[in-house]
This record gives sequence, structure tokens and C-alpha cells, in this order.
Amino acid sequence: MSVFDIPLSRRQFGLLLSAAAATAVPGLAFAADEKRTITHELGTTQISGKPQRVVALEFSFVQALNAIDVVPVGITDDNQPKRIEQLLGKKIDYSSVGTRLEPNLELVAALAPDLIIADELRHSAIYQQLSAIAPTIVLNSWEGSYDVIKTSVVTIADALGEKQKGEQALAAHEAVIAGLVAKIPTGEKRRFLLAVANPDSMSLHTSASFTGSVFKAMGLTPAIDSTDAVESGAGLERLIAVNPDVMLVATDAGGTVFDQWKTNTAFANISAVKAGTIYEVDRNQFSRFRGLTTAEMIAREILAKVYKA
Repeated sequence: MSVFDIPLSRRQFGLLLSAAAATAVPGLAFAADEKRTITHELGTTQISGKPQRVVALEFSFVQALNAIDVVPVGITDDNQPKRIEQLLGKKIDYSSVGTRLEPNLELVAALAPDLIIADELRHSAIYQQLSAIAPTIVLNSWEGSYDVIKTSVVTIADALGEKQKGEQALAAHEAVIAGLVAKIPTGEKRRFLLAVANPDSMSLHTSASFTGSVFKAMGLTPAIDSTDAVESGAGLERLIAVNPDVMLVATDAGGTVFDQWKTNTAFANISAVKAGTIYEVDRNQFSRFRGLTTAEMIAREILAKVYKA
């Protein structure tokens, strides 16, 4: 049974917070006279000083913190620390607070955070519980487009009293993307699709998804134009109907439906398959992760795979 099944009472939270306070690291208190109001998806949160002990409940928040040289004390790493190393390209010292879907609130509280960054879709239901632990801001990561993720970097930096650093990181990133986009041949009209392969179907990422909106920022055309980020549970018939010209298939280790469809004659008639413009990519990098450096990685991989640049 998870913390979602049994809401913690005020008394339980009081006990947790008392225990956390007893183990808090001295000298990390922030200046109480620095106050600002941060607007987020569930309203506003007042933050004092410069938070030092941050808990991040989604991968994109970890990458945003890294952009401004902040290491969170707690991360929902899905109990797979290698993902965080892959996300950042380095090892960092942090404590796991469970999965992104079900953060362990007891572990969060025990870290005595002074800021929690939560996801709108996954964590709205526990916003009050998180806010009882520490000031909490809620942003759209899980369904966040490229523009939303970029805006979130500045919001997170502002919450930490480092707004200028966030704006500088964003400007540097946009210069990198512009340099990469300049390498794409003019007149590109092909339709691009990211398809995430599961054991029995594919999830098709649209123009509203993070990767789809990175395609758009690169001047490429997503194969599916939609306000919904992902079409889940798509079968071979739907993929054939979409008929992308360039297809990136994100896979995990182990068998997926992609292995089955590769030998199907109908699959062989998809434009990307016939043209030899179908490429297998890492699921973490193209689907699970979001952030400035992830967008740069996507752009570089497209240049390397599709344009040999």
C-alpha cells in the first residue's frame, strides 16, 4: 500500500518534519528577508531566501537544476540511479525518494527540503501533502512541450533566487540549438515521427510532445499534428496510416513490438522503411528525459543519423 492510499495526517507530518529538522544540516538556512512569489500550475508559492535543499520529482527538473549548477538533495529516480547519471552525463550525490509516479513522502520529509518541485499531472493529488513538508512549485514536465520546459528552467531558477542564471542558461542553449539547426539542409519537407516501442504496441509522439516540439523548433514537420502529446496503444494499422517519411523508434532493452513488425510486409511499405530512414534510438533520451541538454542531444542525433552531419 502506497502513501497515495493512506493520506498522512497533520500529526504524522508533524512527526516527520520534527525528525527531519533534527537531522537538518546546520548553516543551510536561507535569508528570511528575501521573499518572492512564484507562479506555477497550481497557483502561487511564496519562497524566502535561496533554497539550498531541493527535492526534484521529475527528470526535467533535475536537468533544469543542473543548468544553474544546483544539485538536488532528493530525486525520484525510479530506483534506477543509472538514469540520473545518463540524464546529466555525470554522477551526483543525492538520495532517492522513490518513483516519479509515487514519491515516498516520508523520505522526502526526512531530507528537510526547503523547496520541492513537482509535476502537474503526476503530483497534483499530493500537492497539499508536499506543501506541508516544504514550499512546493508544480510545473508541467510529463506533458510539457519544448517551450514549456524552457520556461520552467527560468521559473525554477527564480524559485532558487537565481533567475538571471536561468535566463543565461536558456540563452546559451538557444545559441547551441541555432547552430545545430543551421546545419539542416534547406527545403526539408519530410514528416518526422518518434514512436516508442512497447511489448504489444507503440506510443506515437505528436507535435505537442516534447520531442515533437523539438522537431518543430528545428524546422522539421512532425508526422502527427495534435494538441495531445502522445497517441498511446497504436497498432500497426495506425502507424501505416500515419506513414512517416522519417521514423525514430525508441526502445528499451528486451523485446518490443518493433521486433515483431520488422518482418511484417505491411510494415515494410511505410515510407520511412522503404526509404531506409528508420532509426532506433534510446528510450530514456528521446522519451523519458526532457530538458535543455536533452533537446540538444535530440538535435545532434537527428543531424548524425538523418543528415550524416
